[in-house]
Amino acid sequence: MNSTPLAKSLRSRHIAMISIGGIIGAGFFIGASTPISIAGPASLLSYGMAGLLTFLINCMLRDIALHAPDRGSFVNHIRHTLGAPIGFMTGWIYWLVWVTTLGMESMALASLLAPVVHIPYGLIEFLILGFMTGANLLAVHVYGECEYWFSMLKIIAILVFIMIGVTILVQGHVPVWNNIASQGLLPHGTMAILAAVPSVIFSMAGTEVVTIAAGESDDPARNVASTARTVAFRIVAFYLTSIALILCLVPWNSLVAGQSPFLYTLRAMHVPFAGTAMEIVIVCAMLSTVNSGLYATSRVMFELAAVRDAPGCFMRLHPVTQAPWITVMFSASAALLIAITAIFSPDVVFAFLLNATGAFVIFLYFLIALCRIRACGFNLLSLLTILLLLCALVAMAQVEHTRHELETSVGMMVFVVVIAMARRAYGNFSLPGHDGNAPHRDLSSAPPDAR
Repeated sequence: MNSTPLAKSLRSRHIAMISIGGIIGAGFFIGASTPISIAGPASLLSYGMAGLLTFLINCMLRDIALHAPDRGSFVNHIRHTLGAPIGFMTGWIYWLVWVTTLGMESMALASLLAPVVHIPYGLIEFLILGFMTGANLLAVHVYGECEYWFSMLKIIAILVFIMIGVTILVQGHVPVWNNIASQGLLPHGTMAILAAVPSVIFSMAGTEVVTIAAGESDDPARNVASTARTVAFRIVAFYLTSIALILCLVPWNSLVAGQSPFLYTLRAMHVPFAGTAMEIVIVCAMLSTVNSGLYATSRVMFELAAVRDAPGCFMRLHPVTQAPWITVMFSASAALLIAITAIFSPDVVFAFLLNATGAFVIFLYFLIALCRIRACGFNLLSLLTILLLLCALVAMAQVEHTRHELETSVGMMVFVVVIAMARRAYGNFSLPGHDGNAPHRDLSSAPPDAR
């Protein structure tokens, strides 16, 4: 029986950059125009609220990791603390969120690259997923190195943007006040600040990946705690500074939702080669998302298999790289299937997947906060986290599109929890693949009903 554990070859520098990559994704470079169009200049407050929430969630993850450093990812912590059905739901819907995101990112990348490389759209999607799958099939430090350099490029791009923006402002040729307040500081009312918060939260989502990656590092608890200490600085330095500069440099109402405000601002300031440079950064940011998505889904599925919430074959590791190669292939295949579904059934199946996963980030953060309260006790940070999450849910309920996402997400979560409870009611039967030949994993920290 193979008892090979996952490799422990990620270093502190990898974990630090994985954390940054989780916060600064493609959604920031492209999607920042959406909250600005919703709330106008007051969107800076929306980013502040979402940034505070992200910081608090990192504090919750830190406390959970320090409480039981040998328990694995946040999914295992939730399962142990809140019960097996909630753990089952969290793991499988988290996987579904990521594979849906992988399908979306591969489609977006294909749409960017197709006019340049003159290769059929579908083939580009296949090549993108194939390339990043190959990287994840190698030793885990290859994933860490890829994410390190992807994140480094994103940091350099933001720093260069900030330097250019500050230089232009110092020259004094930009009508800053007119750009910001030509229609008032609250052009769409106070509630617009809350309405923009969910889209900002989604752009910052991914910070929890560091708790998964830390399990393959030499000191998981210390690495998670280290990233939690610096996340506030990163949010202020990258998010708030960049958004403030965009609001100062161009009229906020000239931005179009779904288009990169960074690219628009650089072109408006007549910065040479801005288009090409920003497109390279956006492509790398998308590749980073695909890279992290394949990693996160494969490791979470590996943990689900360890507690018999997924087929036992998902625990098999490659004898050389020690990577869970079956789960990597499974997640990549599911992402490709979702991308194909978006072509043949965009308004039914794909739309349902988008709606079903739309609000799960908010509920995931609720579960992390509840897990922290249950494991470590109640404190003021926990209360503030719950209040901010309630504000985000209220904001989603106020807007028709996000309200539909909220309803569908709740329905999907209830459905998965019912499946988990039915499994327990009819005996903790094994899923296909638990044939006794899967590698053994120590479940001493798992709840009794999961062993």
